Amino acid sequence: MRSSPTNRIKCPRHFAGLALIALLVLSGVATAAADSFKLVRGGSVTGLRVFPLDSGSFLDLGELSFALGGRLAWREPGATITWRVDDVGFEFSDMIVFFRAGSDSYQLVAAPRLQSGRFLVPLQLAAEYLPRLFPGRFEYDKLAGGLIDHGASSSPVSPGPPGTTQQPVATRDGRSYRIRTVVIDPGHGGKDPGTTARRYKLHEKQIVLDICRRVARMLKERSGLKVRMTRDKDVFIPLARRGRMANESGAGLFVSIHVNGSNNRRLDGSSTYFLSAAKTDEERATAMLENGALKYEVEQQDNPHRDEISLILQDMAQNEYLRESQGLSEIIQQELARITGLRGRGIRQANFAVLRGAYMPAALVETAYITNRSDEKNLNTPSFREKLAGAITNGIIKYVEQYHRKLDNGS
Repeated sequence: MRSSPTNRIKCPRHFAGLALIALLVLSGVATAAADSFKLVRGGSVTGLRVFPLDSGSFLDLGELSFALGGRLAWREPGATITWRVDDVGFEFSDMIVFFRAGSDSYQLVAAPRLQSGRFLVPLQLAAEYLPRLFPGRFEYDKLAGGLIDHGASSSPVSPGPPGTTQQPVATRDGRSYRIRTVVIDPGHGGKDPGTTARRYKLHEKQIVLDICRRVARMLKERSGLKVRMTRDKDVFIPLARRGRMANESGAGLFVSIHVNGSNNRRLDGSSTYFLSAAKTDEERATAMLENGALKYEVEQQDNPHRDEISLILQDMAQNEYLRESQGLSEIIQQELARITGLRGRGIRQANFAVLRGAYMPAALVETAYITNRSDEKNLNTPSFREKLAGAITNGIIKYVEQYHRKLDNGS
């Protein structure tokens, strides 16, 4: 029987789609994968191959779909592919960074691409977007570096416009996202003295340990929060381990406390930082000062698996908390600015190594300049340290209360 014009158009497309989907799942001819991305589903763990390309790390969409039970089909063979997960339809196009999920559009860090019979998508899709779009089904395990699939969700939700984030998970008790534990991190310690004062011969490590002990005491007295310190004595702890200690404790907040220093001895006052790229010379100088502790660490000893994939996953996890970290920094800095005789330098941003590994809202407080004559004199007095501790404590408590109000209001 003679085919109709419609059949002549649809049939080749249909069979081309089936053939290419089979290639997506089964083809063994592809770029060699350097590592795997963990998918935990129904108690079993699957390793999805990760393909390192010039623009980042990618997953094979066919393998991801096969593992999750989604349905793939070509809209335009070789150009645009659709993927259905639960009741949400996705649409990806070759070499276009934007994709659609339901009626909304989102942007990936790099464009998907068709390569060697595989439709490759940035790893960001599994690590960031699936948990955001299906919070009842998918969860990104930041400690293990993989995706947990809890099963089909009947109510996927839109996370809002690109760039917005969901509220951070503060607990995993299944009851709420409320913050119950705060980790206070006294900077430096042990063989790393930090910045040293000129007149009083004080070391940063000693000053901040005293301030942190005061903060811990005040938090315990004035709130129902559990408080943990990364160190409570003069010992050296690698920067990356401090963040891991916070993650493993189930904390909802991480606050690292320091004193600042500069060759310009006229610089004074306090500032509070969140993790992001530095914008000014002053921010870059402060980050270099605090990251100087890395010179005391044995290379690769504390984290032997810091490959490209791990760093990308770490960046994605940190982006989830960027807005909350900025909010935490703003509130703490507002409280510090109330201290008489202490100049408020505002909130800043920089790439601090100690904040990179803490997967929660996190801030780094530069309480004052130990290289400034007036600040140094103040830092040498217990009463001033008590004021600093009180301001930081107020900021933490106010942030937690504000955060819990947002949870209660569903915002």
